Amino acid sequence: MNRVLLKLSFLFLSVLFISCAPGPFMDLAALKQQLNIKSFPDQKDYPESDGVVLYELHDVQLRVNEEYGLETVDNVTRVIKIFKNLDRFSTVTIDIPWSDKLTYISARTIKPDGTIIKLKKEDFHKITGTGGNGVQYSDTKSVKFAFPAIEKNSIIEYHYSLYSPHPFLQAGWMIQGSLPELENIYRLTASILVLLPDAKGGLGWNWRYQWHNCDLGKPEFIKNLTPSTLTRDQTVTYQWVQTNVPPFESEPMMPPESNYLAYVEFAPSEWKTWNDVSGWYNKYYFAPQLVITDKIKDKAAVLTAGCTTEMQKIRNLYSFVEGLRYVAIELGDGGYRPNFPQTVLDNGFGDCKDKSILLISLLRSLGIDAKPVLLLTTDEGKIHTDFPSWDFNHMIVWVETRDGHVFWLDPTVNYCSLGEIPYADQGARALVLNGDNTSTIEAIPASTYMDNVESIGMDVDLTNATDAAFHIWISYKGEYNFEHRDMFSQKSADQMLKYCKSLIADEYLNAEVTKYSFSDLDSVDSALTLTFDVKVPNAITRQGDLVFLHIDPFKLSDDWDWLGRSSRRYNIEFNFPATIEKTINVTYPVNRYEIRDLPNNSILQTDGLYYEKDYTDDAPGKITAAEKLEIRSKVLKVQNLDQIKSFVQSMQSRIREQIILKAK
Repeated sequence: MNRVLLKLSFLFLSVLFISCAPGPFMDLAALKQQLNIKSFPDQKDYPESDGVVLYELHDVQLRVNEEYGLETVDNVTRVIKIFKNLDRFSTVTIDIPWSDKLTYISARTIKPDGTIIKLKKEDFHKITGTGGNGVQYSDTKSVKFAFPAIEKNSIIEYHYSLYSPHPFLQAGWMIQGSLPELENIYRLTASILVLLPDAKGGLGWNWRYQWHNCDLGKPEFIKNLTPSTLTRDQTVTYQWVQTNVPPFESEPMMPPESNYLAYVEFAPSEWKTWNDVSGWYNKYYFAPQLVITDKIKDKAAVLTAGCTTEMQKIRNLYSFVEGLRYVAIELGDGGYRPNFPQTVLDNGFGDCKDKSILLISLLRSLGIDAKPVLLLTTDEGKIHTDFPSWDFNHMIVWVETRDGHVFWLDPTVNYCSLGEIPYADQGARALVLNGDNTSTIEAIPASTYMDNVESIGMDVDLTNATDAAFHIWISYKGEYNFEHRDMFSQKSADQMLKYCKSLIADEYLNAEVTKYSFSDLDSVDSALTLTFDVKVPNAITRQGDLVFLHIDPFKLSDDWDWLGRSSRRYNIEFNFPATIEKTINVTYPVNRYEIRDLPNNSILQTDGLYYEKDYTDDAPGKITAAEKLEIRSKVLKVQNLDQIKSFVQSMQSRIREQIILKAK
């Protein structure tokens, strides 16, 4: 493109850009005509909704800046009529990314009687340094404001404009939200100077987008370019319009909402392949920071002194970086750029990309192959492998030994053993960055129900006529292992006693925990075991000569109440597949009691779920109850909902069964 033409055109584009700031508030009569309605909806039209979005517009203006790059301003308009739950609408917070700038904002309340109350400049409160989601310090900004005098059937309206020097880097158009919408529009107006010739010699726009969970097709041309001579004052406008958009209704225990919400994702035009994305990130953000100093080399040597295998070296370095504090400071481009490894080492803390670059530098200093990995954690959704874009929220490390053994290491998780990764990483499609700016998309391995096991053991002694003595041990493996190691490491002795009591408090309010212990927290390659003793009054209930035993405070089905919904739309998703197993050994005096009734043994099974309970009384004065629940699949299909409900109901019936003794 001609640089002189660009420079001349910049003056014009600046004027065009400024003139596109939002105008006055909406003319509500004109809006009714646009929507082709005589009156705005009320509660009877949407009986289940708190309100309705009458109109939403994302009017994006594109220009060329002084460096001949692209910039955007996103002009947002929202008009909402409120039916109920007024607190939900009383305040609005607009988050502003670190690189963006708020250039305009206005808001008003329109009461049912037509009274209009506009917010003043001082009603908009700017908040800086906001954090959240583990971020301690940030220059991300937000603007917060409250609507005055809102009441039922009020209309609230607000406009704002965000300037961005990085068009489409993390941009998107959210079509669907929690309220029904009468009309939602995305409009892009661009100068002719940022158009490129298409393959046929005409004019075509090279911006990139992909819609999800909807069928939008291509945006329509509002203004097309037909002259054979290009002039600087030409623009082109594209637009999508969606009408009568239904609300998105979330469900408990569902997969991430982004898997189902209707939205459009954008990406910079130059990102045609994933190598373009990785090349951009590696060149500008990661590679310049990966400086392996002599101090890094010395630290790696000290940490691996005495190691005789490559595996031991990896384990020691990983354990060291894991142990550093997690602190995220995202100032400037800190949301993308890691600190220098030496800085992370000196500080003794860092976020995911800081800890990852330090681990990579330590490993590479010893000649071990290590690469950064970008991913979107599975609790937030999934990247679309056919659409190269920046849709990542986490960094971990890929390591390969000389004999070809691959490890995925997440250094943000304390007490995670080599070969284990947290559930939010598992199963994600991740971008593995090579040193030559290329990359590959790979699936991070996922654990099975046999990898994540919580084993509960109880010895119950009924020798005392009034109290029962419980000796309890709980073994944690896999995901349960490092979660509980991290939890226990932060608790005092008194807090641990209270924690042990909390495990049984729902069943035994007056129970007394007499002592506790747990295995070495640093032995991460073995299961963690918590042991404690409890005195339990009133563990025995008498009705005549019958004796009912209340000996099981650990219920396997307490968290299934969400299944009570009459219907579902979406699959059921657990954090991870798992096994919870329990063995209760009961000792009772044979001179005082005899067995009156033992429940029958049970096996239940449906797609993705398995349950069994087994009772034995092979020796006098001894009863053993063994119980197991296996969540064999992380995702349960909604098509099997009836079978799942039947399974859980039957399991709960088995859980409630009691051992009954008879007094002699």
